[in-house]
Amino acid sequence: MAADPSTSDEPVSKKARTGEGLVSTWPKFTHRMDQDEVKTFFKETGYIKIPDFLSEDELAALNRELARYRRDVVPNISNKDVFYEEKDNPDTIIRLERMQTNDDFFKDLGLSPAFNGLADLLLGEDMEPNNVQFFSKPPGAKPTPPHQDGKYFMHDKGITFWLALDDADEENGCLYYVPGTHLMGELQHEKSTALGFSQGLADYSAEMQEKEACMSAKKGNTSMAEKEVCMAAKKGSLLGHHPYTVHRAGKNSSPTRWRPALGLTYWAKSCRHDEELQKKHKEYQQKLVKELENKGRI
Repeated sequence: MAADPSTSDEPVSKKARTGEGLVSTWPKFTHRMDQDEVKTFFKETGYIKIPDFLSEDELAALNRELARYRRDVVPNISNKDVFYEEKDNPDTIIRLERMQTNDDFFKDLGLSPAFNGLADLLLGEDMEPNNVQFFSKPPGAKPTPPHQDGKYFMHDKGITFWLALDDADEENGCLYYVPGTHLMGELQHEKSTALGFSQGLADYSAEMQEKEACMSAKKGNTSMAEKEVCMAAKKGSLLGHHPYTVHRAGKNSSPTRWRPALGLTYWAKSCRHDEELQKKHKEYQQKLVKELENKGRI
């Protein structure tokens, strides 16, 4: 049970800021799903979908903290951690990065029993939080290119969870997964012009058809691009995917609806001690930020 703020030596303001007694006491992920069913499905397809993962009260609390973060934290953080649809308009945030390093609440969220441990179950490794991100696709936004997160991770010992903060559907740009692509390894990517997504599959259809031909378990002539699954999700639903699972997001055709979501990535603890990986990843991030600065995008 959380400590009573009235009897604690720590200021109430500190507790409100960090969310102590909130995310740290949320029910464990094991109470939100059938572990065996989810693990088996992930092994076969490379992704998961858990409807109603967060309760209405939990989702409301998370949205309140997000509003506070945008109001109080964003004005004071590095430009490499915030992306805008319109650079000079603070109301057009489309992406926030490294929220866990900028705010204690979102650090607590990554460590919360509601999320922390699920990656270990799915990948069979000791995992730890790597990043907490916010994504919001504005009305009229272009599609996100098909890609594999492993291209950005530079390894396959990680997982991405995607939490719908509002309903995501075909109109406002929901995700699409291609089942089984986690078994294909890293596919060829090329530079993309999409803000926040510097890499996309070089040839979505041809590249995967070629890989599919090499996989004896795959039969028939249907291209992998045609096998993608629409992942429309109600608010509070949790999606998750393997680093090599090919996925994309559709365009937002709605004239009024944004498509907000929170991303939580977990990496194997062994990655933290891989000096070569850390060096390569840091250099890539610095190069990407420099390119975006030069183009006036951040």
